[in-house]
Amino acid sequence: MKAMTTALWATAALLLPHLSTMAWSGAGHQVIAAEAYRELSPAQQQKVVQLLEAHPQYARWQDSLRGDAGSPEFEMEIFMRASTWPDEIRRRESEYNHPRWHFIDYPLKPPKFPLVPDSSPEDNIVFAIQQCEKTLSSRKASPEERAVFLSWLIHLIGDLHQPLHCASLFDSAHPNGDKGGNDFFVRPAEQGISLHSFWDGLLGTSGKPQSHLNCAIAIQSEHPRKSLKQLKKARTPKDWSLESRSLAIESVYLHGKLKGGVSREDAPELPGGYTKAAKAVAERQAALAGYRLADEIKKWVR
Repeated sequence: MKAMTTALWATAALLLPHLSTMAWSGAGHQVIAAEAYRELSPAQQQKVVQLLEAHPQYARWQDSLRGDAGSPEFEMEIFMRASTWPDEIRRRESEYNHPRWHFIDYPLKPPKFPLVPDSSPEDNIVFAIQQCEKTLSSRKASPEERAVFLSWLIHLIGDLHQPLHCASLFDSAHPNGDKGGNDFFVRPAEQGISLHSFWDGLLGTSGKPQSHLNCAIAIQSEHPRKSLKQLKKARTPKDWSLESRSLAIESVYLHGKLKGGVSREDAPELPGGYTKAAKAVAERQAALAGYRLADEIKKWVR
């Protein structure tokens, strides 16, 4: 999107272990949440916000937001704010923290990249989304449980569309895998950063709710539903994970041709055109994530 500022696309981020790294930045998650919220009817919007009132962090979110409670802007910001909570509890003691729910680790082994299943089929992002939808559809679940799992669902569908949350490269430099790009270093500017951090920052790394909403509007304008054939072809979380795996091969690692270092100090420069192409992929993935999240919510909110 031509109107987006350089700051929106800043890619500075801390290097973190694979189990602790966020998929998209908090800003990116809020962009995707805003997209989905705009796809809901006013009645559906009201229902999801009312559900979130039972969330254990609702009062804190309410105090942190500007605007009048009950206003359309406030309610959208509550929904957007819920998208980042599963990352916020990763370093806290919480009964709702599930470290492995944020990703599915398909091993990528060049040059043929055979499809190898994830080693934790009952503790990965695809399994987690199923658990979220099961809880949200259950009449036996408590209001708090439903609010918590709605927050998780908003977050996880965003995670699933970040290619490096669906793959790890195995090569001579990374015989045990590069941990979703966290041990694969590149130099997009003056300093080296992990490939995972680079991709996390492609939807922005900071900003106010209004800037996230503006970004969401721009993404949906550039990628309307009718332009995304995948919405009809790939309909399940498993399908979406394989879609992201393919993007990891093609657009992230360039079929194994992308050069990377094993530390920030020896990180090579990214090839010409890589950043521009990556941004385009990230925007398109964000559009898919927003539409798919809205569609999943509509299944149990009438």
